[in-house]
Amino acid sequence: MNKQWSITNRYFVLSLGLAGGLWFIIAAKDLMAALLIAALFAYVLEPIVTLVHKRVKMPRKLTVPLVYIATIATLVTIVVLVLPLLPEGTISVMEEFSIINDQIEEFLKVPVTILGFTIPLQDMMTEFRLAFTEAVNVNLIVDYAQNISHNLAWVLIIFVTTYYLLLDWNKLRDWLLSLTPPTHQSDAQRLYDDIRNIWGRYLRGQLSLMFIIGILTWVGLTIIGLPGAAAIGALAGMLDVILSVGPAIAMLVASVVALISGSIYLSISNGVMVALVLAIFGGIQMAENIWLRPRVLGNSLHLHPAIVFIAVIGSLTMAGILVALIIIPVLGSLVILGRYLYARVIGIDPWTERSTQTLIDKPKE
Repeated sequence: MNKQWSITNRYFVLSLGLAGGLWFIIAAKDLMAALLIAALFAYVLEPIVTLVHKRVKMPRKLTVPLVYIATIATLVTIVVLVLPLLPEGTISVMEEFSIINDQIEEFLKVPVTILGFTIPLQDMMTEFRLAFTEAVNVNLIVDYAQNISHNLAWVLIIFVTTYYLLLDWNKLRDWLLSLTPPTHQSDAQRLYDDIRNIWGRYLRGQLSLMFIIGILTWVGLTIIGLPGAAAIGALAGMLDVILSVGPAIAMLVASVVALISGSIYLSISNGVMVALVLAIFGGIQMAENIWLRPRVLGNSLHLHPAIVFIAVIGSLTMAGILVALIIIPVLGSLVILGRYLYARVIGIDPWTERSTQTLIDKPKE
C-alpha cells in the first residue's frame, strides 16, 4: 500500500533537512571552504581538459591526470625560470645571514664598559639562549607539528577533490540536477548556468587584478632601481590571489633583495632602499584593498564595491584566508538563489528582465 505523506509531514521533513544541512555547513566551514576552492581550481582546469579531450580524442580518465600533472609541472617550471631572474645575492641570502651572525658573535665577545660598570654581553646572550630553549618546550613543538599536518591535510583534500571533480563532474552535475522535481529541472539548469557564469566572471576579474598588481609592482620597483623588478612583479602578481600571505611573501623577497643589493642607480643606503620597497608594497596593497579589488571584482560580478570590500575584509578578519578567497563568488551565487526564491515567493517569473536584475547591483554612474 503506497500511502502519500501529508503536506505537514513533507514540510516538517524538509525543514529538518534544511536545518541539518545548515548545521553541517556551519560546523564544517573549513571543509566547505576547501571544497569550494577545489571546485574553483577544477573550474579553471575544466576548459583545458575538455579541449584536450576533444582534440586528442583521448578518454577522459587519461586526459584528466595528463592535464593535472602538466599543470603542476608548468607551475614548477615557472618557479624554476623565475628564480634565476632574481639577483645573485638573493639566492645566497642564508650565507649573508650567516656572515651577519658571525659578526654579532665577534661583537659580543668584547665586554662593554658604561660609567665604570662592565657588561658581559656574551654571558647575557648565553643566558638568554638558555631561557629561550627552556621556553620552547615539547608542547610547543607538538603544537607546531600539528599545525603543519593540519595545513598539509587541507592541501591534500584540495588536490584530491580537484582531481575527482575534473574526472566525474559531469556525472555529479547530472545527478544533482536529477534530484530536483521534473517540473523544476529547467529552473535548476538555468540556476546552474547562472551560478557557473558568476564563478567564471569572478575568475576573469581575479586574473585582471593579478595582472594589474604585477604591473604596478614591476613599475614601482623599477622606478627605485631594485634589481630583478620584473621577476618580483611577476611573483607579486601570481601570489596576489592568496590574500595577505601572498603579498607578504612578495614583499619579503623584495626587501631581502633591497637589503643585499640596494638600488641600481639611486645613491641611497640599503636600509633606505628597504624602506622604499616597504612603502611601495604598502601603497599598492592599500590601493588594491580599498579601491582596485572592490572596483574590479564589483564590475565583474555586478556587485557594489562597498559590498565587495566589506565581504573580503570581514571574512579575512573573522574566517581566514580560505573563506576570503571565495567569499565574492559565493556571495554572487547566493544573490542568484535569493533572487530566484524572491521571484517565486511573490509569484512572478524569475527569468523576466525585471526579476533578473541584481538585488545589490552597483549604482549607475
